[in-house]
Amino acid sequence: NQWSKVSEVPFNSNNYSTAHPALSPDEKTLYFASDMPGTHGQSDIFKVRINDDGSYSNPENLGSTINTEGRESFPFVSQENELYFTSDGHPGLGGFDVFVSKVEADKSFSDVQNLGDGVNSSKDDFAYLIEDKSRRGFFTSNREGGNGYDDIYKFLETRKLRCEQELYGVVTDLATKEIL
Repeated sequence: NQWSKVSEVPFNSNNYSTAHPALSPDEKTLYFASDMPGTHGQSDIFKVRINDDGSYSNPENLGSTINTEGRESFPFVSQENELYFTSDGHPGLGGFDVFVSKVEADKSFSDVQNLGDGVNSSKDDFAYLIEDKSRRGFFTSNREGGNGYDDIYKFLETRKLRCEQELYGVVTDLATKEIL
């Protein structure tokens, strides 16, 4: 019940930043954000395997499904193997938005989904955490109406957050009204 043998991880560097570490539910993978060489954008999410002897694998970029030319940060992996993260590169409501992608059995990632209005706003929304059983969680935002610059908000998820957009309609010729 004490901290001991605190040591710097071997993939830190004075030439780039590593930030926002998050363990996988089985505690065998460490996710983090970095602007190290090999990023797709300003900062990306990476992972390393934690070996049985306490050593680490080489950092692995999560790829273009997760990372964009923008900034990806604040990873969190739920007990249901959902990777929540913050991005200003995926389409969103403005500033940083929170997104989710399922970590598949083969370690690939499903399509990224924006968590939508409520969690996300036109400002920066980030550092999303959720407890799987109670569906209670927290996120941080600098949205209007807060008590400071970045405020922590709590929530209770009453339904799965999934943003699916469908567009329906009929396309017609403007002059003849004929259906195209």
